[in-house]
Amino acid sequence: MENIIEYIKRLIEEIADIPQEDIAAESSLIDDLDLSSLEILSIISEVEKKYSFKVSESEMLSISTVDELAEIIDAKRK
Repeated sequence: MENIIEYIKRLIEEIADIPQEDIAAESSLIDDLDLSSLEILSIISEVEKKYSFKVSESEMLSISTVDELAEIIDAKRK
């Protein structure tokens, strides 16, 4: 799970130019990191490519933190 969180942090840094050290597992994508919906969609798109699965619309709407995204990835990889 830690590897997934580190991967998400790298993606956020690449897409939104936020240093990884400023991102915690509990960070809210919108409230804490101030990501736009386009940036969040870009992150999810990269995750879908890397892990070869689709995140449903209802799953996307349920993601509010880095950790929640990591949990969805972890569950779908199994």
